[in-house]
Amino acid sequence: MRFQSLLLAYALIAFYSAQATAASECNATGGQHNAQQLEKGPYRLTFRTTPRNITVGKFFDLTISVCTTDQSPLPDGLKIDAMMPMHGHGMNYRPSVKHSAPGKFQATGIMMHMAGSWVLRFDVRQDDKATRLQTKITLK
Repeated sequence: MRFQSLLLAYALIAFYSAQATAASECNATGGQHNAQQLEKGPYRLTFRTTPRNITVGKFFDLTISVCTTDQSPLPDGLKIDAMMPMHGHGMNYRPSVKHSAPGKFQATGIMMHMAGSWVLRFDVRQDDKATRLQTKITLK
């Protein structure tokens, strides 16, 4: 019984430590010039691009941290898409998103194939609910 209590205590410490780490990484952009922060509902999302500057017709990746602004659970999924509202179309390629740790995601294979105004969308998922956070990006 004592062993089970210790095991449960360690599991709880690990869980809350992971949430605290994700939250601390969301509270600032880390001084990175290409990091951006979005907030909606209980979620604060911070992302940065690799390479630093997005170029028309070139693939780029995103490193994403999601935390909660209240005591909501961290998301268990994330979908990324981009649209050109003036043209009525999205990207030609579907990015791949990997859930790497609590509140952490890595997206690869993103390409904006035309110059102009894009809307980058993040659908943060928890169970069967999704919250959309988005930002505008203009490529020249």
